[in-house]
Amino acid sequence: MKNRIIYFSGMICYLNDLKLSIDEFKNNLHSNVISEEKGNSVQIFNLEYIENFLTINFSDGSSMPRNPKIYDQETHSLEDNPRNKNQIEPKDYFALIDFETSFLWLNNTKKKSLLLSFFQDYFKSKEIVLKDIYDEQKFIDTLETLDGLKISAVPANIFALSNTISRALNDEMYLASKAELNLTYDKIKFVDKIKDKVSTVLRNRESFQSITISGRDQKNLGMFFNNNLFTRKISFKSEIDENGMFSTKKIFEKLILEITNEVKK
Repeated sequence: MKNRIIYFSGMICYLNDLKLSIDEFKNNLHSNVISEEKGNSVQIFNLEYIENFLTINFSDGSSMPRNPKIYDQETHSLEDNPRNKNQIEPKDYFALIDFETSFLWLNNTKKKSLLLSFFQDYFKSKEIVLKDIYDEQKFIDTLETLDGLKISAVPANIFALSNTISRALNDEMYLASKAELNLTYDKIKFVDKIKDKVSTVLRNRESFQSITISGRDQKNLGMFFNNNLFTRKISFKSEIDENGMFSTKKIFEKLILEITNEVKK
């Protein structure tokens, strides 16, 4: 059986500025499979409460666009696509709410707005939002090692800055509409010189189109900053079947175990 690494980002979730309550969630959202169709698209949410957690296996997909041809790796040729125009092949995502900490864990942060919109439909009189785990200084103080730094910006914003980061981007952006700097580190120690560079990036965050900073704390637990949101990271290997699909049950069992072990550290 093959394995693949899956990554989860954790962020604090609030309902009207209060931490989430499992009793309130159970009153509004039951363990169930809920599907919502919108035009050519479908969203499917499979919810199940396990002790103090809510597991959410959700998927979305669209029947269009549909390529009329597919490539067959055995025949090495293009063939007619067997999927009908009214059929959808949704893509799976995983989320988990830990009501003890009010953390929402997601394996794809690009889908957080989809999930929050789904929750909002069941809490119409309240606002559900994600909030930072750290402030800027606490994030910097907690980092022990740096794994990666990626920033991008448009020319108008870059030329307004005079720091070393902007100069590095200037060198990369001749005639470009967007400049991107992608630095990868081998868990480098977060010494003062590197700390100053990261601090500079965060201080000027409004000037950049996107920022991604990844590293680890003293317990070797992942820390992440992406597009103005500080998060935690958990990753582990899990089995995939012959179709390259994860087992939903095993994913949530391992994620809950990782969260439980993290609390004990």
